[in-house]
Amino acid sequence: MRPLLCLLVSLVVAGCATRRPVAVVVPPLVQIAAAMPTKTVETRYEVRGYREAANPALRHEAHAVYRRTQVPLNFEGELVTVSRTEFAPASYEPLPQSDELAAELATQKAITTDLRAVQAAMVETERHVQAQYAALVRQSEEAKRLREQLEAERAQLRASAATTIAPEETPAADPGEVRW
Repeated sequence: MRPLLCLLVSLVVAGCATRRPVAVVVPPLVQIAAAMPTKTVETRYEVRGYREAANPALRHEAHAVYRRTQVPLNFEGELVTVSRTEFAPASYEPLPQSDELAAELATQKAITTDLRAVQAAMVETERHVQAQYAALVRQSEEAKRLREQLEAERAQLRASAATTIAPEETPAADPGEVRW
């Protein structure tokens, strides 16, 4: 059994190691057109003074920058640069009025007005509630002071009543007699 297993494993490994043919695709040759004769044109650009982004301590003064461009020989124009300040600014034309947008803006304005009215009412209500709370605190303090004063007067009355009526002066109470 063991030799059969070894033979089977070696066949599987050998089967995986076999090479299969790979299709090789050769890319088509690129046809390069005959190079047209060109000439070099140098264009001047004026650059304003600026600071380096990587090093803000380094400042460059205004100067000219030249660019060389390859153009065909049969090019009949002249490459002239124009300053940015010579161009008119882009025009601004607002979007046309929209009924839906106008309705939404009117709704938002109404909501804002309502919110401001509610906010003003809340401020007024808060002021009124704070005034009532202050009055309640004052009344509570007054009630507490009056209660303490009443207790003091009752204690004083009890003390004065106890000193005016001595126990020997009180007549003996008859158990059958009811006093009102």
